[in-house]
Amino acid sequence: MKISEQIDEGFKKSKKEEKRRAYIGASAIGGACEAAVAFGFRAYPETPITPKTQRIFRDGHRIEWDVVKDLQQAGINVLPKDPMSGNQWEFKEMGGHVVGHADGLIEDSTTTTLLEIKSMNQQKWKDFKSKGVKFSHPHYFSQVQFMMGLSGFEQTHFVSYNKNTSEYADELIDFDEFHYLSLVERAERIMRGDAQKISDNPDDWRCRFCFKSGACWDGELPTARSMRTCGNSIALKDGTWSCKNDCKETCKKWTPYIPKDKQGSST
Repeated sequence: MKISEQIDEGFKKSKKEEKRRAYIGASAIGGACEAAVAFGFRAYPETPITPKTQRIFRDGHRIEWDVVKDLQQAGINVLPKDPMSGNQWEFKEMGGHVVGHADGLIEDSTTTTLLEIKSMNQQKWKDFKSKGVKFSHPHYFSQVQFMMGLSGFEQTHFVSYNKNTSEYADELIDFDEFHYLSLVERAERIMRGDAQKISDNPDDWRCRFCFKSGACWDGELPTARSMRTCGNSIALKDGTWSCKNDCKETCKKWTPYIPKDKQGSST
């Protein structure tokens, strides 16, 4: 076996089951498909990722810390963690059903802004630099707008690192309340079980590359039979769940969650 193959096998063997997010995250809310966000919120299984993808995610996290160090070296006052908790900055709404995590805060003598860091390949970085994040990466734009709405901050410094050339580009993004409220409305649709699929065809490229394709199209089910994973339940804004069968803590008539189809009717 070649060394490259051995490395991949090592990733497969060492890959640990990650704790699934039990909330609608700012990084997910702007995704193309509401159903994918809903399956994540309800803790349905993800399609296993390849060793290559695992390394891409790992490198992304490493680059974030390198960017923070570069910012600090430039004399910029960056707070990468909440000093009260020692953890990543976290902002919650709707009883914890909606959560945002920031890469940090930037403070100067007059203002405090959120910090969002993204590493990009050459083409995506060039698109961002020429068009701005709203048009080059609308998913990221929604992420920072949601973060600002949850946190109350009015601006975000969006910093992009070019993985090919090690160049930087950045943009100061202002809070757009209208955009934020549209995302809140989307989160509420997902919480009440009205999320829709983006396509009616599992061969759609957006579905083939989705981490929730197995749950959405192949019937992969969660191991936990709970109100969160049950199609009879909806999430309430106080952080609890309500079941149409009047279940409280134990799910007595569990049924799989099924999103609405592309046209809006139940599949």
